[in-house]
Amino acid sequence: MQQRNLGKAIRYLTVVWALVGVLVMFGCGGGDGDGTTTSTLSNNTPVPVPVNATNLQTLQAVVGQQFTIPDGSVFFPGLPNTPLTLVFGAPTSSTTAPFTLTSGNTTATGTATFGSCTFTILTSTIVGLPSGTTIPTFTIFNFVVTPTGTIQAGGAPGQATVIIQLGRNNVVLITATLPSGVTITVSIDPNGQLIIGGAPTGVTIPPTTGTTGTGGTP
Repeated sequence: MQQRNLGKAIRYLTVVWALVGVLVMFGCGGGDGDGTTTSTLSNNTPVPVPVNATNLQTLQAVVGQQFTIPDGSVFFPGLPNTPLTLVFGAPTSSTTAPFTLTSGNTTATGTATFGSCTFTILTSTIVGLPSGTTIPTFTIFNFVVTPTGTIQAGGAPGQATVIIQLGRNNVVLITATLPSGVTITVSIDPNGQLIIGGAPTGVTIPPTTGTTGTGGTP
């Protein structure tokens, strides 16, 4: 009888230790290895940022920056197919901002009105672009922000290249670029919103799932 009870006890102990082994393999480190979700923007991942009347404060991030439009004739048919330089000033209302165009030694100034984007020329010495000209409305006005390193929500800011896209009828017609090597400071706030040059964009970076612990690895 004692031998039978001893054998039964040994079998019970064997089962218990087997269960313990399973828990050790798959349970240990569970607190450290749980998936966490954080808004992260990876190196060289472009993010489009529409600029319109609802988030015109985003334009503040590029005030004074020189964007090159490679072909002026695409911007306005009266211009030659030579580059233009586009510079924005600080927004003057919730829907408008001043701009300057430069072509060689000639310039034009005017007002850009956002909703869709309309450029109105107020003064000009650029041949083929007289004062009073209204550029046909661009229904696309985007920044495309591409970080040069990984950025996480609530973490340290980083740098990114920024281009401007202008287009109509769902087609991008113009890609205006900053000079080579020029970047703008970007970050992601704790709520996942992309910030450019200190200006909120209204664009939320989706969270990604990562593993930070050992997951029970020996």
